[in-house]
Amino acid sequence: MTSPGRGDQRVLVLRAQDGDVDAFEALVDHHQGRLFRIAYMVLHDRMDAEDVVQEALMLAWRRLHLLEEPNAFGSWVSQITTRAATDVVRRQARRATDSAETEDLDTAASDRPFAGSSAGTGQGPERSALVNAQMEALALVLQSLETTLRTCWVLREIDGMSYSEISTVIGATEPTVRGRIARARAHIIDRMKEWR
Repeated sequence: MTSPGRGDQRVLVLRAQDGDVDAFEALVDHHQGRLFRIAYMVLHDRMDAEDVVQEALMLAWRRLHLLEEPNAFGSWVSQITTRAATDVVRRQARRATDSAETEDLDTAASDRPFAGSSAGTGQGPERSALVNAQMEALALVLQSLETTLRTCWVLREIDGMSYSEISTVIGATEPTVRGRIARARAHIIDRMKEWR
Protein backbone atom coordinates (compact mmCIF):
# COMPACT_ATOMS: atom_id res chain seq x y z
CA MET A 1 0.00 0.00 0.00
CA THR A 2 1.32 3.43 -0.86
CA SER A 3 1.45 6.09 1.82
CA PRO A 4 -1.52 8.41 1.74
CA GLY A 5 -0.71 12.02 0.95
CA ARG A 6 -1.80 14.81 3.25
CA GLY A 7 -5.09 15.29 1.38
CA ASP A 8 -5.70 11.54 1.18
CA GLN A 9 -5.05 11.18 4.91
CA ARG A 10 -7.53 13.97 5.61
CA VAL A 11 -10.17 12.12 3.59
CA LEU A 12 -9.41 8.86 5.39
CA VAL A 13 -9.72 10.57 8.79
CA LEU A 14 -13.02 12.19 7.82
CA ARG A 15 -14.35 8.86 6.56
CA ALA A 16 -13.16 7.12 9.72
CA GLN A 17 -14.85 9.78 11.84
CA ASP A 18 -18.05 8.84 10.02
CA GLY A 19 -17.56 5.23 11.13
CA ASP A 20 -15.74 3.80 8.09
CA VAL A 21 -13.64 0.98 9.59
CA ASP A 22 -11.75 0.41 6.30
CA ALA A 23 -10.61 4.04 6.28
CA PHE A 24 -9.34 3.70 9.86
CA GLU A 25 -7.53 0.48 8.96
CA ALA A 26 -5.79 2.33 6.10
CA LEU A 27 -4.65 4.96 8.61
CA VAL A 28 -3.44 2.22 10.96
CA ASP A 29 -1.50 0.54 8.12
CA HIS A 30 0.22 3.83 7.37
CA HIS A 31 1.11 4.80 10.96
CA GLN A 32 1.57 1.64 13.01
CA GLY A 33 5.21 0.96 12.05
CA ARG A 34 6.18 4.47 13.14
CA LEU A 35 4.13 4.16 16.33
CA PHE A 36 5.80 0.84 17.14
CA ARG A 37 9.26 2.39 16.72
CA ILE A 38 8.32 5.20 19.11
CA ALA A 39 6.94 2.78 21.71
CA TYR A 40 9.84 0.36 21.35
CA MET A 41 12.52 3.02 21.72
CA VAL A 42 10.80 4.33 24.86
CA LEU A 43 10.14 0.88 26.36
CA HIS A 44 12.84 -1.39 24.86
CA ASP A 45 10.46 -4.34 25.11
CA ARG A 46 8.75 -5.73 22.02
CA MET A 47 5.66 -7.11 23.77
CA ASP A 48 5.09 -3.95 25.80
CA ALA A 49 5.53 -1.83 22.66
CA GLU A 50 3.04 -3.94 20.73
CA ASP A 51 0.56 -3.70 23.60
CA VAL A 52 1.01 0.08 23.83
CA VAL A 53 0.44 0.54 20.09
CA GLN A 54 -2.64 -1.69 20.18
CA GLU A 55 -4.09 0.22 23.14
CA ALA A 56 -3.24 3.58 21.54
CA LEU A 57 -4.95 2.63 18.28
CA MET A 58 -8.05 1.39 20.10
CA LEU A 59 -8.17 4.63 22.07
CA ALA A 60 -7.67 6.62 18.87
CA TRP A 61 -10.63 4.83 17.28
CA ARG A 62 -12.84 5.55 20.30
CA ARG A 63 -11.80 9.22 20.45
CA LEU A 64 -11.47 9.92 16.74
CA HIS A 65 -14.65 12.00 16.80
CA LEU A 66 -12.86 14.44 19.13
CA LEU A 67 -10.09 15.18 16.62
CA GLU A 68 -10.94 18.62 15.25
CA GLU A 69 -8.18 18.87 12.63
CA PRO A 70 -7.97 15.76 10.44
CA ASN A 71 -4.51 16.77 9.14
CA ALA A 72 -3.20 16.46 12.71
CA PHE A 73 -3.98 12.74 12.93
CA GLY A 74 -0.31 11.67 12.79
CA SER A 75 0.85 13.85 15.67
CA TRP A 76 -2.36 13.16 17.60
CA VAL A 77 -1.93 9.38 17.46
CA SER A 78 1.80 9.78 18.25
CA GLN A 79 0.82 11.73 21.35
CA ILE A 80 -1.53 8.95 22.47
CA THR A 81 1.20 6.35 21.90
CA THR A 82 3.89 8.39 23.66
CA ARG A 83 1.70 8.96 26.70
CA ALA A 84 0.78 5.28 26.86
CA ALA A 85 4.46 4.24 26.62
CA THR A 86 5.45 6.79 29.27
CA ASP A 87 2.69 5.47 31.57
CA VAL A 88 4.11 1.96 31.21
CA VAL A 89 7.59 3.23 32.12
CA ARG A 90 6.19 4.98 35.19
CA ARG A 91 4.31 1.85 36.31
CA GLN A 92 7.45 -0.24 35.86
CA ALA A 93 9.49 2.27 37.84
CA ARG A 94 6.97 2.16 40.68
CA ARG A 95 7.16 -1.62 40.76
CA ALA A 96 10.96 -1.38 40.50
CA THR A 97 11.06 -4.11 37.90
CA ASP A 98 13.10 -4.30 34.78
CA SER A 99 11.13 -6.28 32.21
CA ALA A 100 13.21 -5.11 29.29
CA GLU A 101 15.02 -7.93 27.56
CA THR A 102 17.84 -7.58 25.08
CA GLU A 103 16.74 -8.23 21.52
CA ASP A 104 17.81 -7.48 18.00
CA LEU A 105 16.46 -4.07 16.96
CA ASP A 106 16.43 -5.02 13.29
CA THR A 107 13.74 -7.61 14.01
CA ALA A 108 11.97 -5.58 16.69
CA ALA A 109 11.51 -2.33 14.82
CA SER A 110 8.81 -3.50 12.42
CA ASP A 111 8.95 -3.53 8.68
CA ARG A 112 11.50 -0.79 8.07
CA PRO A 113 15.04 -0.83 9.44
CA PHE A 114 16.46 2.20 11.21
CA ALA A 115 18.45 4.76 9.30
CA GLY A 116 21.97 3.55 8.80
CA SER A 117 21.05 -0.12 8.89
CA SER A 118 22.63 -2.32 6.29
CA ALA A 119 19.60 -4.57 6.03
CA GLY A 120 19.05 -5.43 2.42
CA THR A 121 22.20 -3.69 1.17
CA GLY A 122 24.15 -6.91 0.72
CA GLN A 123 27.10 -5.79 2.84
CA GLY A 124 27.46 -9.15 4.53
CA PRO A 125 27.02 -10.65 7.96
CA GLU A 126 29.95 -8.76 9.51
CA ARG A 127 28.40 -5.39 8.69
CA SER A 128 24.99 -6.58 9.81
CA ALA A 129 26.43 -7.80 13.12
CA LEU A 130 28.19 -4.46 13.64
CA VAL A 131 25.01 -2.49 12.94
CA ASN A 132 23.02 -4.76 15.28
CA ALA A 133 25.62 -4.23 18.02
CA GLN A 134 25.53 -0.46 17.49
CA MET A 135 21.73 -0.38 17.62
CA GLU A 136 21.70 -2.52 20.76
CA ALA A 137 24.25 -0.20 22.38
CA LEU A 138 22.09 2.79 21.44
CA ALA A 139 19.00 1.11 22.88
CA LEU A 140 20.83 0.47 26.15
CA VAL A 141 22.05 4.08 26.28
CA LEU A 142 18.48 5.27 25.67
CA GLN A 143 17.28 3.13 28.56
CA SER A 144 19.77 4.90 30.83
CA LEU A 145 18.19 8.28 30.00
CA GLU A 146 15.39 9.63 32.14
CA THR A 147 12.02 9.09 30.46
CA THR A 148 11.37 12.72 29.55
CA LEU A 149 14.71 13.03 27.73
CA ARG A 150 14.33 9.66 25.99
CA THR A 151 10.80 10.44 24.80
CA CYS A 152 11.80 13.79 23.30
CA TRP A 153 14.86 12.28 21.59
CA VAL A 154 12.87 9.39 20.13
CA LEU A 155 10.16 11.69 18.78
CA ARG A 156 12.78 13.93 17.16
CA GLU A 157 15.39 11.46 15.92
CA ILE A 158 13.32 8.33 15.26
CA ASP A 159 9.95 9.82 14.35
CA GLY A 160 11.29 13.02 12.76
CA MET A 161 8.85 15.35 14.52
CA SER A 162 9.49 19.07 14.69
CA TYR A 163 10.15 20.75 18.03
CA SER A 164 6.71 22.31 17.84
CA GLU A 165 5.03 18.93 17.25
CA ILE A 166 6.95 17.37 20.14
CA SER A 167 5.97 20.20 22.46
CA THR A 168 2.32 19.55 21.56
CA VAL A 169 2.68 15.78 22.04
CA ILE A 170 4.33 15.93 25.46
CA GLY A 171 2.68 19.10 26.73
CA ALA A 172 5.86 21.11 27.30
CA THR A 173 7.19 24.35 25.88
CA GLU A 174 9.36 24.31 22.78
CA PRO A 175 12.46 25.57 24.67
CA THR A 176 11.96 22.74 27.18
CA VAL A 177 11.81 20.24 24.32
CA ARG A 178 14.98 21.68 22.77
CA GLY A 179 16.77 21.49 26.10
CA ARG A 180 15.73 17.90 26.71
CA ILE A 181 16.84 16.85 23.24
CA ALA A 182 20.18 18.63 23.67
CA ARG A 183 20.77 16.88 27.01
CA ALA A 184 19.78 13.53 25.52
CA ARG A 185 22.11 14.05 22.54
CA ALA A 186 25.02 14.99 24.79
CA HIS A 187 24.44 11.89 26.92
CA ILE A 188 24.19 9.64 23.85
CA ILE A 189 27.32 11.11 22.23
CA ASP A 190 29.26 10.64 25.45
CA ARG A 191 28.10 7.05 25.97
CA MET A 192 28.51 6.04 22.30
CA LYS A 193 32.14 7.26 21.89
CA GLU A 194 33.48 3.76 21.33
CA TRP A 195 31.18 3.32 18.30
CA ARG A 196 32.55 6.29 16.36
